[in-house]
Amino acid sequence: MLVISDTNILSSLAAAEAVSLLFRLFPNTTIYIPPAVHLELQTGLTYGQTHLEPILQAIGGKLQILHLSENEQELAQGLPRKLNAGEREAIALSKNRRSRLLSNDKQAVRYCRQKVL
Repeated sequence: MLVISDTNILSSLAAAEAVSLLFRLFPNTTIYIPPAVHLELQTGLTYGQTHLEPILQAIGGKLQILHLSENEQELAQGLPRKLNAGEREAIALSKNRRSRLLSNDKQAVRYCRQKVL
């Protein structure tokens, strides 16, 4: 099972000091993030959101960066701009690769429900 996450849910789990729960929910699964999510996490840390450190430290282990194909990049660019770059890339990956998307962002969830992704 391929699992792709956006930034919001990772940030929320980190803020609640509950990152370990994510990996307990998916014990034998690598969770993937697109490059834009990685950048958003790094930017957040730069702006003092130190709670993001455990997420960034998990990259390379149970959390991996998954790069988009050209087709997926085009799909992400065509998604509504009300979604941030991380959400657009995560949705594009999930749609193209028919994977599970982890998100608790209201706009992203609403978009996916409307488009039946």
